[in-house]
Amino acid sequence: MRPVLVALAVTLGVQTLTSMAMIAPSVLAPVAAKDLGIAPQSIGFFASLTYLGAMLSGLATGRFTARYGPFAVCQAAVVLGGVGLALGWLAVAAVVPLAALVIGFGYGVVNPVSSHILARRTPPGMMALVFSIKQTGVPVGGAIAGVVVPSLALALGWTGALPVLAAICIAAAFLLAPARAMLAEKRTPPAGPSGSLRGAFSGLGRPIGLVLSSGALRQMSYASFGYAAVQLVFITYFVSYLALGLGYGLVTAGLVYACSHGAGIAGRIAWGAIADRWLAPRITLAVIGLISALCSLLAAAFTPDWPLAGVIAVGMLFGASAVGWNGVFLAEVARVAPAGQVSSATGGTQFFTFTGALSGPPLFAAAVWATGSYAWAFGLFALPSAVVAVRLLMRR
Repeated sequence: MRPVLVALAVTLGVQTLTSMAMIAPSVLAPVAAKDLGIAPQSIGFFASLTYLGAMLSGLATGRFTARYGPFAVCQAAVVLGGVGLALGWLAVAAVVPLAALVIGFGYGVVNPVSSHILARRTPPGMMALVFSIKQTGVPVGGAIAGVVVPSLALALGWTGALPVLAAICIAAAFLLAPARAMLAEKRTPPAGPSGSLRGAFSGLGRPIGLVLSSGALRQMSYASFGYAAVQLVFITYFVSYLALGLGYGLVTAGLVYACSHGAGIAGRIAWGAIADRWLAPRITLAVIGLISALCSLLAAAFTPDWPLAGVIAVGMLFGASAVGWNGVFLAEVARVAPAGQVSSATGGTQFFTFTGALSGPPLFAAAVWATGSYAWAFGLFALPSAVVAVRLLMRR
């Protein structure tokens, strides 16, 4: 079990830090938007740019991994997250899109390279659980962002918080060195032009072609598209909804957000165990989608008169479902991927996942502008989860 535990610790740490880098700007949006001269709901476009960068780097991860080794790719991921946060410190609106893309480039390689590392070392009967534990890095990163970032912003200002977070990410790259030596793999760089850095970005369509040629991978890709749209809406806008729609203070909204991501941690582990032991992965994913749709509707019913405990309870259930599906999904992709192509299959399915993530926040922002209400927008976003869940149940 030692290689499994070491690999899990490395991938979990990388997932946590890159997720924190992704989510921190959403937590800072209510206070940073005014200084940047933009509307708070414009954070949705920042999120979309991060996922655009992630889509591109995810498709190239298979070749990066073959050329440089999986642990070098992990180190690059956390460094890029730190660099992107550091760019935000400049507090210049024109630099914000570049910061988003850099953070996205780092985030996009994490799932494919982690699947490569874990699939080679995890026993088949533990796949969903191990992948789900690794995916708890997303809500852990969100919980850190919800608790730590508001406090740093109050103490140092939002521009002062960003370099602190950036330094943590960059320092973590050096801490991965012992694990890199412990779990070293033989590298087989692609021959010819594809073996160069520029060549790693060639043939980006091959992982997509791999996914489209497999019925099982196609089904997972379509499901992840809808679920990712809802997940990113929750991650991007829940704090703004609480602060701007319901009048909560930033610290209170951040704590509710942290509770939601804490529930996402427990949810990911629980869903992984359920998919390994009791329900088929597709059925588990369908159940998650139905719960997420219900939570969207409950969030739409929030009013300032709702008790804080009720808002926290709904937020936690929302986090356990909308943020809890990824581990089961990635384990299923690794299980049905062709032999030796787990990284490419994950990168290809991730392209559809991130397309959904890229689409969700701008559509939510458009709904807010059209209706003048965060509540109506959350109600509308119950539909993607419900449609995906029904489709999975019909085609199981």
